[in-house]
Amino acid sequence: MMQEYFANPEAAWLALVPAIFLLWYFIWYSPRRVVVPLSYDPSDLQKQGLNWSWLRFIPILLLNAGLLLCVYALMRPQTSLETTQRYSEGIDIMLLLDTSGSMETEDFSPNRLEVAKDNAIKFIEGRVDDRIGLVVFAEDAFSYAPLTLDYELLKKQISAIKSKMMPNKGTAIGSAIAIGINRMMDSDSKSRVMILMTDGASNRGQLEPALAARLARKRGIKIYSIGIGKKTFTQQTAFGPQTVKSDLDEEALQEIADITGGLFFRSTDESGLETIFSKISQMEKTEILEETSKDVTDKYPQFLLWGIILLVAGFLLMGTFLFNPLEG
Repeated sequence: MMQEYFANPEAAWLALVPAIFLLWYFIWYSPRRVVVPLSYDPSDLQKQGLNWSWLRFIPILLLNAGLLLCVYALMRPQTSLETTQRYSEGIDIMLLLDTSGSMETEDFSPNRLEVAKDNAIKFIEGRVDDRIGLVVFAEDAFSYAPLTLDYELLKKQISAIKSKMMPNKGTAIGSAIAIGINRMMDSDSKSRVMILMTDGASNRGQLEPALAARLARKRGIKIYSIGIGKKTFTQQTAFGPQTVKSDLDEEALQEIADITGGLFFRSTDESGLETIFSKISQMEKTEILEETSKDVTDKYPQFLLWGIILLVAGFLLMGTFLFNPLEG
């Protein structure tokens, strides 16, 4: 990108010197120049066709123009061509989102699923050059979005997720991990990560979560597991308010994380879930290297040269018929 600027812009104040001199010369000094009495009647002289008296101002104008050009040169006008080379190495991330019926529980506002969706979208907005995909699961699991760099489309897909989009009377965590592994089979990224979000215990599917985690470890996939929901909460029923205990299997989620070298987090409120996503985002950073080169060209020599030429010309002309001190 080409940029034009001054290295010493403060030198512009020096331009006031020739400006003040010109104001003084033409407004105050020139109208009060010395009048020399003549020994003859000017009316007897033959009137010339042209009035060349204005030529006496040329030396003064040349001197001041030269000074202004020198001041401009002192400001050091420059142009720079800045080139930035950007290298990035993104990572592959699969989001595994629980959409079972319990995710509609309102101990989070408005409910667990909506808060999880909002934080997943914020997480995506903070990523750069990472391919991100999505698996949703309840009684079964399916790939909702493949690994992609189209973040806007992915955010729209997440916003459209509903709890009743698939049979939701259960939680198939092992199946969700297995589908995530399949989606990453062809990935050549150096870093591959899954973020598992659930509020229950695995009670569906043919694959145990711990076995699925071992398969993920063999393929170099790290899993961060997030348990969502308060340990106990009150909900309204047909018989009035009842205190309900969460059926989240923390030990299983901890085991999944330990097997794959990830971490387990427990979120009991909205702000806690946001903090967890922020921590994961910081731990799984995209490597970005930028190299910036700048080619600077000074343009002041040409202005300085012309300034000196005009100054010399002005001084030389002061010694000729063009400059009359008595008329100047």
